[in-house]
Amino acid sequence: MQLKQARDGQTDTPASVVFSSKEEEYLERVLPKLEGKTEKQKNPHPQKSLARAAWIIARLGGWKGYTSSRLPGSKTFKIGLDKFNSIAWAWDIDST
Repeated sequence: MQLKQARDGQTDTPASVVFSSKEEEYLERVLPKLEGKTEKQKNPHPQKSLARAAWIIARLGGWKGYTSSRLPGSKTFKIGLDKFNSIAWAWDIDST
């Protein structure tokens, strides 16, 4: 729910409310693979913000990222979080 509330960037909520510092690092590592080549496909939110994290999770969930497209919903965030958790888990295993 917090990701859904932060998705439009209208709040100043930091990502640390939802994600650990290690998870925030993983979000930034994943971001370049999710951004497109055009400005419209770049994450417009400031680093360490929950809106930025929500954008990343939504892209992992299949959201296209265009401002003209419908905002991501609960199902998209669930799919994205599941994928992100798998990625983070794999990186944790790799670093041990």
